[in-house]
Amino acid sequence: SMSTLVSDIITGGIATSVAAIFTNPMEVIKTRLQLQGELAEGRVKRHYKGFVDGFLRVGREEGIHALQKGLFAGMIYQFFMNGARLGCYPTLKHALGEDGTPSPLNTAKQFTAALVLSRDIAL
Repeated sequence: SMSTLVSDIITGGIATSVAAIFTNPMEVIKTRLQLQGELAEGRVKRHYKGFVDGFLRVGREEGIHALQKGLFAGMIYQFFMNGARLGCYPTLKHALGEDGTPSPLNTAKQFTAALVLSRDIAL
């Protein structure tokens, strides 16, 4: 039903937004390392030796709050993009006729639902 779908999307959005709190520090360091690599081509000094060094240096030199830069934007993105995908999955499985019993056909239906909701598929 529509109320179940909306509820699943909201629940998925909340789940992915909360997950962003824990993954955002890694995104911050990953982005800095990528930018450092881009700038290195222009002979700019490297600030971070790797992920662990970047994590420790940012925390020590800029404060622990710097590891959560961009968190709000990340949470909004997660809520709408991945929350919708996660929330639509049960409804799409049901629409495909997946009934919860272990069988190769139900596995194929689950796979199809996941593939349809994947943002990485090329049409």
